[in-house]
Amino acid sequence: MGNFIRLKTNQPRLILNLRHAFTPLSMLSELLQNARRAGARSIAIDADDDSITVTDDGCGIADLQALIFIAESGWDEELQRRENAFGMGVLSTLYFCDRLTVHSGDKAFEARTADIIAGEPIEVSDMDHRVGTCIRLEGVNSNQPALPLPEWVERQLRYFCEALPVPVSFNGIEIARPFADPSLSWRETEMGRVLIDLEASHRHWRCFLQGLPIGILPCSTRRHIVMLRDDMLAKLPDRRHLLNEAEENPRIQSAVDGAYRQALLDAKASMEAGQFLSTYGETCLASGNADLLNDVPYAKLAWFRDWDQEGPGFRPYWNRSLRDGLIGADAFADDSVWRIEAEDDDEPTTQIYVCARDGFLLEEHRLDINHWLLDKVNVITPDHVVVLQSPVLHESSHPMLTVGVRLVLVDWLAVSHTDDRREFPVSAVRLDDTVFLTAEAQGVTSLVSDYVYDDRYDEAAKCDDEETIRTFKIVGRSKTATSVVEALLPDDLRRSRQSKLANATVRLVFDSEGKLQSVTD
Repeated sequence: MGNFIRLKTNQPRLILNLRHAFTPLSMLSELLQNARRAGARSIAIDADDDSITVTDDGCGIADLQALIFIAESGWDEELQRRENAFGMGVLSTLYFCDRLTVHSGDKAFEARTADIIAGEPIEVSDMDHRVGTCIRLEGVNSNQPALPLPEWVERQLRYFCEALPVPVSFNGIEIARPFADPSLSWRETEMGRVLIDLEASHRHWRCFLQGLPIGILPCSTRRHIVMLRDDMLAKLPDRRHLLNEAEENPRIQSAVDGAYRQALLDAKASMEAGQFLSTYGETCLASGNADLLNDVPYAKLAWFRDWDQEGPGFRPYWNRSLRDGLIGADAFADDSVWRIEAEDDDEPTTQIYVCARDGFLLEEHRLDINHWLLDKVNVITPDHVVVLQSPVLHESSHPMLTVGVRLVLVDWLAVSHTDDRREFPVSAVRLDDTVFLTAEAQGVTSLVSDYVYDDRYDEAAKCDDEETIRTFKIVGRSKTATSVVEALLPDDLRRSRQSKLANATVRLVFDSEGKLQSVTD
């Protein structure tokens, strides 16, 4: 016959190695968890330089052996089934203190934690009866050496107790439990209760399981609160994460999304339409609930280009002026709302046209496809724009601009639409790689470039282009050769002292194409 083998455990080594599975945070959370499961109505925690004492008024521990019995929790079957209590609680404390004292009911023991871990017998003594349980840990060090133990414990308790249903005091002062407030408006979902904060992104949420936080310490970002069902599983032994996070997190997100939408619906039902749009319009667009705006008979001015603050042309991606206020649906004529379909280099052409006719340029692309405003939108492309001009006064194919475009100076400019021949006067317009401008044109550099290179805004390049265009206009309007030369002279010759040119008279000779041929005395 063959030999038989069976699963065995090197118990001392297993217990010794389990220390790597726990953290001091596990120690605190498990002590709170045990007190809550014992039905405590209050928990008192005290700490000094090297000890922590946890006292509760719960049902007590019938058999102290259960405290140091791995994988045997001692809780009744109904609680074990509801919360998946596993029996690792006090074990997590053994690795972070030198001595453990427990007094529950009329029984107590005191022992070195090294002896408990080694499996040494621990004597249980008869004591005067007390209500609940008192657990004292001695020889405890702060998890952060620079932080005294009482300060470290208080800081962690503020985090662990946020949603704990049992009042907790630390060194005589009650710990705040903001999410245990019975007046909070929780929403029931299949994943548990959800507390929605409409000021938070719909993707920012925190979870609590059985009253204790799941996951890492959150940042200061506002978040929704999810109180998970008690029967969900946390990953052992420290229970800091859900057992199947990859599967559960999408379900939690779905539950939050549903509760978030219902919160928006409730807000919409309680507010006037314009107030709802002002308060929660951006929230609806950012959270995938844009359809809630479909029947609101207003539009936000921030959805449109602000021509007074941002003229037509290129702009750095961060430089958008958002106007406050609303405009009613009846204020939009059939031909007043426009949306551009063009490549980036061609967009200024269409912007010039929409601005010239004082149109609303829609720049909000998150509206629901059934929003009433989209029925009023006119689509425009560069092919729709017709440029009308007077004869050319001056032009330059190589004006030394940051981006290579051709400059054309004229006395008069206008734009029209291929389907609407009304003419709208303008002072400048870009068509393909040509910028047409009049002498009155201002802000022409916005038709040349946004001046963002390698994520850096090049203010110097913009200033150089402004000077180049200014000079181009002066030269174009000049009537004599001397005025042209005067305009072309660099600033250094106008404003800086040049000792070698003092009292000098020079003669400039230009060839038949107007290029400088020679400079003579």
